[in-house]
Amino acid sequence: MKVWTSLRTSKNWKDLKKPLASILHLAVHIGSAIPLIVGLWGFWQRNLGANPILEITHRTGKTAILLLILSLGVSPLRQLLKWNQINKLRRPLGLWASFYALVHFSIYVVLDYGFQWKALLANSLTNVFIWFGFTTGLILLLLSITSLNYFLKKMGENWKKLHRFVYAAGLLSAVHYIMAVKPGVLRPWPYALAMGVVLIFRLPPVQKWIKRPA
Repeated sequence: MKVWTSLRTSKNWKDLKKPLASILHLAVHIGSAIPLIVGLWGFWQRNLGANPILEITHRTGKTAILLLILSLGVSPLRQLLKWNQINKLRRPLGLWASFYALVHFSIYVVLDYGFQWKALLANSLTNVFIWFGFTTGLILLLLSITSLNYFLKKMGENWKKLHRFVYAAGLLSAVHYIMAVKPGVLRPWPYALAMGVVLIFRLPPVQKWIKRPA
């Protein structure tokens, strides 16, 4: 009876994998767009608090790192659940993360500093966390541009090597968030912990354990 139930459950899960992955693909786009819509509406209605620019900067930054965590979490989830169909979630999550990172940086440059490059440079020299964020953004922008199938075909194996820099982007984004807040503020640490977990899955010993024969 247990064997039959196990086989039946396994078959049901196998049948659900593809349609559920398609639903999740749509949910990724809808869910990723919601913070943007809510933020724009709040900015328009002027209900983002005393410092709306700072608030929207924080929101876009947190959304970017959350989506990056989810993107990096796709591969471990695929391996653990034997669910290859969810691989297609990795690209949209990564692209949305890059988008929010770009918006995050643009708000800082355009709305916060109004293209005052001297002031921006002076601030970056005294706040090292800005360089961590800037480097993260550059990596994500480069990976977004080269995520097109055209570059995948042209670059071959070099494409995979380039896109491994996403792990560096994940680490840098976590450090950026931790350094951007005052000492003792715990808000970045759940993000950093989650990022650490998904990055640990890339370590060779962990991969060896996951791929061990059942």
